[in-house]
Order: sequence, then structure tokens, then C-alpha cells
Amino acid sequence: MTSTICTTNGIEDKVQKLVIEDCSQNGNTNHNDTEIEDMKDGDLKDELCDPDNPICVKFQDVSAAAYKIKSGIQRTPCQKSHMSALTGMEIYFKKEFLQFTGSFKERGARNTLLMLNKAQKKKGVIAASAGNHALALSYHGKDLGIPVTVVMPIVAPIMKVSLCRQQQANVIIHGADIGESKNLAMKIGRKQGLAYINGYDNPHIIAGQGTMGLEIVEQIADIDAVIIPIGGGGLIAGTALAIKSLSPKTLVIVSVNF
Repeated sequence: MTSTICTTNGIEDKVQKLVIEDCSQNGNTNHNDTEIEDMKDGDLKDELCDPDNPICVKFQDVSAAAYKIKSGIQRTPCQKSHMSALTGMEIYFKKEFLQFTGSFKERGARNTLLMLNKAQKKKGVIAASAGNHALALSYHGKDLGIPVTVVMPIVAPIMKVSLCRQQQANVIIHGADIGESKNLAMKIGRKQGLAYINGYDNPHIIAGQGTMGLEIVEQIADIDAVIIPIGGGGLIAGTALAIKSLSPKTLVIVSVNF
């Protein structure tokens, strides 16, 4: 008896990371606001990511997300790999790189934007990201008519920065790492009334990413195991919820990214 394994790992970008020394060039925003800089870190709080008041994501949330985003997201193929003959088991690849921006991040981004109330959609959203989350929000924000601001660290790939600008996002280059970018993004969000969208620790993001799990179970029958790469944890959380709810016997294997 052979095993059926599906892996969600797609094609990684091999783009050299460049440091942007002058944030005022190339259409980026150079942010300098004394009031924001003086804002205390203790005043910052993401209500959708509060360890003292956790929000439980349910299978119904994933199902609802699938319906909401279906008109704007690709149902990517899950195709059998040539590696199957070499390994003695059936191996399938879920090709999420076929999304418009090349990443599964679109699922959560679109679902989260659609969950905003009318007033917040008009004001807009803000996020901190070095690439895929920023681009997914920028693309779907433009498609849905929702203003998007992204704060990207100086080590963000220049290609991702450029693509976000092409999608008419307000790009701010700030921070030596994503932590510093997030800090500024939350400060700007609070001052300007923009909804901060965490790239992975957000219930709507998790539910959106989980729609990939629904597709895998529908596309491949009797899956023994699914291998899912993990970064922030949004994809594994949502996808594992969906897969285990529909196919309890399927083993979900975590592949840690270093």
C-alpha cells in the first residue's frame, strides 16, 4: 500500500535583498512624525491578537472565508509529482505560487479586508511586512478599493517594494527588522485610524489561509499526510483546522523554515 502525501511548499523567490538607504526616493514614503515617534510602546495593542483575550477560530470561519474570497482567489491545482515514482508513494504539490502575487498570503489578506466594516474600508488598513503579506494586501486592497499602507524594513526585497507601489499602496521603508516596522505601523495605525493587520496572528488571516486546506481535501482523496511549512504560523493554524475537521485521520506535518 502506498502513501498519499501532499506538500504545500511552493517556489521561493530568489531575489537579492537590497538596502534602501534613501527612503525619499523611488516613490517610498519617508516617515518623520514627532507625535508618532513619542508614542509609548505600551499604548499599542492589537485587539485581534491579545493573549489575554484570545479569539477562537472555528471550522465555520474557514468555510465562510472560502465563500467570501472565491471570486478573487485562484483555486490552485494540487498535482501529482514525478517524485512519486522515486519514493514509492503518491506525492502531490499544492501550487499556491499560481496566485496572482505568487503566495498563499492572498487568501488571508482578502478575507480580512472583506471582514472590515464600511467605515474602516474607507479609512484603510496598515501592516508591517517584508514582502508577501504586504503585496497580498496591496493587490487586494486595490481590487476592493481599500487604501493600504505597508511598513517594510530596509532589508525587504526591492522587487516586493516595487510591486507594492505598483498596486498603489503607500509604502513606508522603516526599521532594521520586521519588529521595528511593526512598531511604527501600529503607531501610525492608531494615530490615523487605520486597521492594523497582522500577517499571521489574526483570526481572519488564519481563517483565510485555512481555505487552502479545504481545497486539498476536496482535490485529493484519502490523504495520509500533509506537509506544511511554517513561518509565523497562520498557514499551519488555518490549514490544520480545515484538514483535521474534514479528515481526522490525516497527519499534519510541520516543516519549519529557517
